Amino acid sequence: MEVMVNGLSLLHEPDEIVEIRSIDPKPVISGYFRADSPAIASELARYPNRTFYQTMNRVKSACYSREQHERLVERPRETTTDNDILGYQWVLIDADPVRPSGVSASREEKEAARRVAGMTMKKLMAMGFSEPVVADSGNGYHLLFHIHGDTDDKPVLADFLAVLDMWFSTEQVKIDTAVFNPSRITKLYGTMATKGASTPERPHRRSGIIRKPEKIESTPMELIRSIAAERQKAVSPQENPRQRGTSASHFDLDRFLSDYQIEVTKKIPISTGMKYQLAECPFDSSHKHGDAAVFAYSNGSFGFHCFHNSCAGYHWHEFREKVDPAAYANSPYTVRQAVSTSVPSRLKPNGVEGSAPTAKTGQPRMLDFAEIPNYDRSKIVVIRSRFQALDAKIGGFNKGEMTVLSGGNASGKSTLVSQIGLAAITEGFKVAMFSGEMTASRVREWVLLQAAGPDFVMQDPLNQNHYCLKPGIEEKLDAMLTGKLSIYDNDFGTDWEVVTNTIYDWVKKNEASVVIIDNLMALDIPTGSMDKYDMQTRIVKRFSAMAKELNVHVHFICHPRKTEAFPRKGDISGTADITNAADNVLMVHRVNADFMMRYKTVYPKLVIEPDVSTVIEVMKNRDLGIVDEIIKLYFDRRSRTMSDVKGLPPQHAWTEKIEQMTMPGFTEVDDPDLPEEWR
Repeated sequence: MEVMVNGLSLLHEPDEIVEIRSIDPKPVISGYFRADSPAIASELARYPNRTFYQTMNRVKSACYSREQHERLVERPRETTTDNDILGYQWVLIDADPVRPSGVSASREEKEAARRVAGMTMKKLMAMGFSEPVVADSGNGYHLLFHIHGDTDDKPVLADFLAVLDMWFSTEQVKIDTAVFNPSRITKLYGTMATKGASTPERPHRRSGIIRKPEKIESTPMELIRSIAAERQKAVSPQENPRQRGTSASHFDLDRFLSDYQIEVTKKIPISTGMKYQLAECPFDSSHKHGDAAVFAYSNGSFGFHCFHNSCAGYHWHEFREKVDPAAYANSPYTVRQAVSTSVPSRLKPNGVEGSAPTAKTGQPRMLDFAEIPNYDRSKIVVIRSRFQALDAKIGGFNKGEMTVLSGGNASGKSTLVSQIGLAAITEGFKVAMFSGEMTASRVREWVLLQAAGPDFVMQDPLNQNHYCLKPGIEEKLDAMLTGKLSIYDNDFGTDWEVVTNTIYDWVKKNEASVVIIDNLMALDIPTGSMDKYDMQTRIVKRFSAMAKELNVHVHFICHPRKTEAFPRKGDISGTADITNAADNVLMVHRVNADFMMRYKTVYPKLVIEPDVSTVIEVMKNRDLGIVDEIIKLYFDRRSRTMSDVKGLPPQHAWTEKIEQMTMPGFTEVDDPDLPEEWR
């Protein structure tokens, strides 16, 4: 009983009202309790052979006065409905193995569910989701993500689960799409799962919580909504009207994929139709292992998705056009795209004025509201920082935008921005970097240590104060970084125009997605008669224009002016135009004596734990309007890496396996079938 009570205390606050219910075998048994009620254990002991469930979300206090007040009642007149719920606290992702009805899962079926749950957890956390509670349901696995949602979000949760079913369900395991209602009940963890007879091949097993975060944090509903929106992006083929006999209702997807030699590894039935799992993504052949798929929905529409963020802007239309470039000639889709703005092909090589966007020729005019195309957020490609807390706050870094980072000397700006660059590479993007204060060789050394992480470095035998890579690691890292990261050669000088145009040409040629400028003060800027700060402002605006023209994200480090007070946005070197041009402004603070003395003047309620080494202050986020948010980081001196989860260093592409998730830190439960790596 203690295990069940502990499970309740993890999902509910002590004073919360929770319904505990057993539904099979008949009769139904139900009781309403406060989550910390001592009566729960004694009441459950009355029914030792029953499987019990619990409400996940906060129940209205009025239900506490029903007949089953602080006791279990057989055949109750009422149980919890959606109208009895105050709002969403948890979203449940249930990876359930496919098997005959009325029986427990076999060892093989449960192992398949573990793999799907692990993959789902990995992908969602990479997208910015907080760490979930992971539970063994007895026959499958549950992921419970904490959220703050209204009961009106029910359609959003339904679409969210439907999309996860599209993305992650396999022939052997399905993501349950029916667990979206606010009054949904889930296992009272610690109870036995008793479907069918208990046999050696299909035994009854005890459910239990097998992993919990050190601190439960909420996943923003905006992330839930962004995934739910994928369900609405399914569209009809919209064939070229000249192509007779190929309307949406008659479009033969199997023949299309065959004709264009698109290899399909599996066809998997999903709740909304059929998923065609591709051998590789047509936009990037390195995206394999089932990461890309085409969907044929039962309503006659089609979709495409690739898990990698570098392919986030590609949907059915883009997939179709990639495979068949003439597919949409003279179609409404092409016309709609033609009204978007464009910019000149190259920044001005001379002078300091950035090129102004030029979309159309002819006489300028005002657009009537009905003429203005909708802003298509599905086209925005987001590059995650892989700092979960930061991504959750600002949603990641959008291509076509610029981030200004500032902070005092030795605050960790360079460490942070190079780690963000490595995260982008792990997400599948290419990075161009300028480091004005270190040679390319020194940057290489720094990046290699960060990419390796603490498990793959050791003390340098020639200098015990430094660390180096363990034998055999450098070759693996070279394979990861070659062709993905390029660093400007400072031997050619640091003239700002030369640096700018060199980076511009490399980015355009190599289709890079991230530019890092470390830092503004390291650029050689001959001012002449122009004020130094005006010159710096214009350079920052030049890089902002580059971000929009080439559709990249620019990370620009600017030093703050010296100040005795806690540094604010207005203290960043240059004029206010620099931060005005930025889409994000981040201030990096090293947690030292000065910081501890001053930060209370701005954040009087902020608590800084002893192990926190660095703080990121979100001073501006144009997209979501986020300001004055604090991200706490922990520094590992061996690998020069930061993490927003204590004791959990960042993982990069060379250590990750897309096809499988290993989740350390699980506690053992009473289940001999639990895989070793989950213990």
